[in-house]
Amino acid sequence: MVISPTVSEEEKNKMISSYEIFLRREGRIIYQINWGKKKLAYIINQNIFGIYHIFYCKILKSSVKNLEQKLTQDENVIRFLIIKINKKALNYLDAKFNITLKKKLYE
Repeated sequence: MVISPTVSEEEKNKMISSYEIFLRREGRIIYQINWGKKKLAYIINQNIFGIYHIFYCKILKSSVKNLEQKLTQDENVIRFLIIKINKKALNYLDAKFNITLKKKLYE
């Protein structure tokens, strides 16, 4: 997800914490990365920068719609993307971020 750069550090931490609670309730978080403030590829809602936070998680298929609705309604989230990770993506993550998700994903 990309969070608006106008959000204070305290608000950002509260947001991330609320998504962590939601994801743990609906499944489990395997790994998360806080990329921090980065320049956007194009201007979104008059913002040049955005705060990037990535969750790798395993949740129920039925919960994805609830997550999407929650992200859509949050006015501090300027963009989000939900994808399903396949084996090729797992290999990429192993190589790129030096993390091993295979055992954890398929437990």
